[in-house]
Amino acid sequence: MFHPQKILKKIRLQILPLFLILAIVVGVAFRFVALDGKVYGYDEVYTTLRVSGYTTKEFTQEFYQNRIVSSVDLLKYQQVKPGSTPLDTLNSLATEAPQLSPLYFLLARAWMFLGGHSILAFRLLPVLISLISLPLMYLLAWELFQSSQTALLATAFLALSPLDIVFAQTARPYSLFTLMVIASSYCLLKAIHWRHPLFWGGYSLVCILGLYTHLLFGLTIIGHGAYILLLSIQPPSSFSRQKKFPVSILLFEFLAAIAISIIAFSPWLIILINNFQQAITTTNGSENPITLLQLSHLWIRNFTALFVDMNFNVNSIQSNLLRLPFVVIIGAALYQISLQTYQPIRLFIWISFIIPFLILALPDVLLGGEQSGVASFLIPSFPAIQLAVAYLFSTHIQNNKISLIDGEILWRGLLATVLTLSIISISVSANSESGWYQAPSQEIPKIYRYLNQYPSATLIVDQGLDDTNLGNIIALSYQLNPKIKLWMVNAQPNLLLLPVGPKIFALNPSQELRQTIITKNYELEPVDQQTQLWELK
Repeated sequence: MFHPQKILKKIRLQILPLFLILAIVVGVAFRFVALDGKVYGYDEVYTTLRVSGYTTKEFTQEFYQNRIVSSVDLLKYQQVKPGSTPLDTLNSLATEAPQLSPLYFLLARAWMFLGGHSILAFRLLPVLISLISLPLMYLLAWELFQSSQTALLATAFLALSPLDIVFAQTARPYSLFTLMVIASSYCLLKAIHWRHPLFWGGYSLVCILGLYTHLLFGLTIIGHGAYILLLSIQPPSSFSRQKKFPVSILLFEFLAAIAISIIAFSPWLIILINNFQQAITTTNGSENPITLLQLSHLWIRNFTALFVDMNFNVNSIQSNLLRLPFVVIIGAALYQISLQTYQPIRLFIWISFIIPFLILALPDVLLGGEQSGVASFLIPSFPAIQLAVAYLFSTHIQNNKISLIDGEILWRGLLATVLTLSIISISVSANSESGWYQAPSQEIPKIYRYLNQYPSATLIVDQGLDDTNLGNIIALSYQLNPKIKLWMVNAQPNLLLLPVGPKIFALNPSQELRQTIITKNYELEPVDQQTQLWELK
């Protein structure tokens, strides 16, 4: 007999999975949109410089010598150094940036031989890496919740995440870092479930790759250690059908896996220890004090950017109003995880989120730093938030309630709104030339557009007020008119050698250069209050 209600119910049950699969496809497609449309930023420039086998010392010795060069000359430092090998890439990192683990840089070097040295090629590698995270997120969510709907939701949130797409389109280790966090969590849960050396070996291998990807992968390991400790005290039946096991056995298995990982990572660890002062010098951020209110704004921006990001200023009213509902959603998701899931699940979600975050945030709160405000540093905490929000929507959509406050229709509508805002966010990003995540290069488009109006101009460049000019001048060179002269000066510039021209500019001049310019009866006027470009009068 024909039952239209049953047919409609069956169709309704199938709509959500199809909708989520479509959302995932859209997220995958957007990873390839406008790959070369954004400015190749400061950090990306340094990535390519090191991948190419060069050092900043070589650049400084060649160019900061009171000489005129072209922007084309600078771009050779974005191509593989003639006669170099992967050892030159390792040497560049070890001597000047030992805090950067080398795996991504070696992968990128191999990729350069396949794809060339265009911006499109540089960014295609992290995009492809990011795609691997999607099925792994599905597997991780399934392992936790045993629900295909929750797993699809978590995958959709990752696929459409504005922040994850930014990471995927940036020539840095971020997408590989994300992949390792998700993969290690999945391998840990499988190892706990099966309690077999083969699975612990897989977990150990992923941890080795994670440590060689990013030092902050150690935060994920610490979180896993805390989870194992709590889990071993009261072993759950959810992840193992075996008899209850004593604390020592579970801890021994975990510690053995981590010990193998640390031993395998020890060659780079020794390099880091031997060059520790260089690592500290390189990673020292701004000395400007930051208030707790400013820091909290950064936290809100970073965590809500997983779902929405219209590229507003972090302190703008529009940004705060748009992000506030997502703060509520994240809070509600963590609360529901605490109330409605088995102990091992809520422990895993909470520890995966809170341990990495607290390790970064507590020193900032107590000592006044801002490391926890850096979005890429919080990558170990992000998947837990996406999993929690996926569980929140899944459980409310499945409750079959008809209610204005807690009904299925309301939560389906809310889910559609969230995913729509995510799509709008990534569309805005795709049409933007830069964003807040590209500091200190977000103003490069304004600078090159202004300078390109004066092809006969001269641009004075030294190390810069905050030592950012090396990265920014190479970033600028990708779009700068080759006819514009670059006068690269050292700490003692001789302005008598300054070329005569209708327009003379300076890029973010250091205090020493500013003083020299003033003593030679020049005046410095900012071209724009929002850029680092100054004009000599």
